[in-house]
Amino acid sequence: MNQYSSFEEPRRVALYARYSTDLQNPMSVEDQFRQAERYARQQGWTIVERFSDSAVSGTAARTRPDFTRLSDALHQGTFDIVLAESLDRISRDQEHLAGFYKAAKTARVEVHTVGRGKVDALTLGLSSMMSAMFLEELSDKVRRGIEGKVLKGLSGGGRIYGYRPGTDERGAPVKGTLAVDEIEAAVVRSIFHDYAKGASPIKIASRLNEEGIASPSVGSKRKSSGHWKQNTINGNAARGTGILNNELYIGRRIWNRLSYTKHHQTEKKRSTLNPESDWRIVEVPELRIVSQELWDAVKARQASQTKRRSKVATTDRNRLSSGQTLRRRKYLLSGLLHCGLCGGRMTVAGAGKYKTYYCADAKEKGPSVCKGFRGLRESVALPLVLSALRADLMKPEAYARFRDRVHHQLKAEQGTAEDTLRLHDARVRQLEVEQRNLVALAKQGLGSESLVAELQKIDADLARLAATRDEIIPPEIELPEGLPELYQEMVANLAQSLSEESVVGRAADELHELIDRIDVDWDDEAKAHRLTIEGNLLEMLRKSAPEELGAVRDGAIFAEVGCGSRI
Repeated sequence: MNQYSSFEEPRRVALYARYSTDLQNPMSVEDQFRQAERYARQQGWTIVERFSDSAVSGTAARTRPDFTRLSDALHQGTFDIVLAESLDRISRDQEHLAGFYKAAKTARVEVHTVGRGKVDALTLGLSSMMSAMFLEELSDKVRRGIEGKVLKGLSGGGRIYGYRPGTDERGAPVKGTLAVDEIEAAVVRSIFHDYAKGASPIKIASRLNEEGIASPSVGSKRKSSGHWKQNTINGNAARGTGILNNELYIGRRIWNRLSYTKHHQTEKKRSTLNPESDWRIVEVPELRIVSQELWDAVKARQASQTKRRSKVATTDRNRLSSGQTLRRRKYLLSGLLHCGLCGGRMTVAGAGKYKTYYCADAKEKGPSVCKGFRGLRESVALPLVLSALRADLMKPEAYARFRDRVHHQLKAEQGTAEDTLRLHDARVRQLEVEQRNLVALAKQGLGSESLVAELQKIDADLARLAATRDEIIPPEIELPEGLPELYQEMVANLAQSLSEESVVGRAADELHELIDRIDVDWDDEAKAHRLTIEGNLLEMLRKSAPEELGAVRDGAIFAEVGCGSRI
């Protein structure tokens, strides 16, 4: 007796087809359906539904819409058999395939393939094992192939911002090679310059978005708004991600820094940092975009920020978040002054010459937490701390370093201006192309009010860019006249110079590198504040504290109070 003789009606069949990537022929779905239809007719079955997924890996389950729909339909009783060309079309993942087979068996739906017929437990086990072996072997072969390319100085794949595919003498593309894209390289250098000068990644991203510069995600397969984001720039230094951490910009290609695995539940890729011994590093100096000096300056600032975050995590007594504590400082001594009674941070109140530091806990939480003491005028504390710096900076060798740094800064600004000019001219060329295209449409009679408005906008943008071009042209490198006098004036008035809004945040960061903390106490006998400084600056202060502000005794500095107020 035939195994299907108990059925009065022809058996109902659902077909499933899949191809893996967009590099394969999309017609393969139709080919798979054609073979399955032929097989179904030979068996006398009736095809009732078709399911297919295109350009989706066989190891994915949740990201295949029709596979999910097929799995849900198993229990609806609309078909008796699922037919596919082979089991690896249903899934190459052992867990997913076993789960689908179990669900089908529970729903009393049989699974068949064109090549092997009805699938049983033995067929399922062998097929799953072969698929797993195939995937592992394929992965190993792909990795070996990429590693070989990298060791030969070629690209390991993927688009990297700042570069374009390389070409030969005739302009024909050469597979696996890269060349510097001068426009994108200018953007990369501008990011490095801005960050080295103290701009935050958020501020840099905001500038790039305002200027209408396309982000690295534009033109890629990633789902993105196309805007620059903080993480695009900052990334993760240890993992080498983000614009600021890509060592290809200094002519060093690193491959196999990260391994990628798929989470068994979410099916999302996760990266794991490999041991440094597994990395493959190849020098490619022809691909350098950023100078070593600029790279080192960025790395130094990143290290400084990391150090600050570490301090926040271990020593922040006010229980502030790292974001609050790392926010750009408004005052030169921000974050350095601590109450000698409770250890909490001192905060600023008042304005101008009446600006005074108080214990935040005493002021906001009351005497049960901290009794507090007279406020410390910033006009007293700041000159005391800066006096040592002023004395040291008046030495001839200090001016020589300053002069060299001014020359270097002017040279760096010239390079930045050249990059800005390159970006400016590229934007002009882009607008001119858009303008010609719109004019051509208008001549064909395809114009509209919106087209006219767009043309007017382009004309206005071109006029604005033309007007500002002369301002961007890099100036000649020439030291300003009267530089020694300018320097002496700046040092003599150090407190005011470093307190200007444009430089105070960065100057405060530098000061925090020299001083760990300043504990402030009130001495009733001396009727003065006592400042105890911890850090590398203490020896300089011992030698140079001015007499009119007090004297240094036993690692502490006694300062005249002025007219502070008690809290």
